[in-house]
Amino acid sequence: MQILQSLDIDLWGVFAQIVGFIAFIWFFKKLLYSPLVKILDDRQAEIKLTYDQLDADREAMQKTRADYEQRLAGIEAQAREQIQAAVKEAQELRSNILADAQKQAQATLEKGRADAEREREIAFLEMRKQIVDLSLQAAGKVIDEALDTKKHQAIVDDFIASVEFGASPSGSR
Repeated sequence: MQILQSLDIDLWGVFAQIVGFIAFIWFFKKLLYSPLVKILDDRQAEIKLTYDQLDADREAMQKTRADYEQRLAGIEAQAREQIQAAVKEAQELRSNILADAQKQAQATLEKGRADAEREREIAFLEMRKQIVDLSLQAAGKVIDEALDTKKHQAIVDDFIASVEFGASPSGSR
C-alpha cells in the first residue's frame, strides 16, 4: 500500500471512481444504450419489413405482369381468330356475290337469247306472211295471164329463187 501512498493515490478515491464508473455504465446502458439499441432494432425491423414488402410487391407485380401477358396473348389470339373469321366471311360473301352476279349474267344472257329467238320467230312469221302475199301475187299473175305449164313453172321457180336469196321476183327468167 505504500506504493500507492508514495504515488499519492487514494484507495478510497479509486474505489469511488470505479463504483461511479460502474454506476455511469449502468445508467448509460439503462438510459441511453438500451433505448438506442431498441431504436436501432426497431429501425432494422422496419427496414427488413420494407424489404419484405418490396419483395412481396415485386412478386405480385411479376404475377400481375405474367397474368397481363397471358391475357394479352389470349386477346391477340382471339383478335387473330376474329380477323380470320372476318376474312373467311368476306371471302364467302365475295363468293356469294360472284355467284349471284354469274346467275344474273346467265339470266340476262338467257333472256337475251329468248328475246333473240322470239325476234327470229317474229321475223320468220313476217317472212312467211310476205311469202304468202308474194305467192298470192304470183298466183294472181298466173291466173291473169293464162300461162302454159312451162311458163307457170318458170314463174314459181323465179319466185322460190327470189325468196331464198332475198331478191324481188322479176316476173321473167
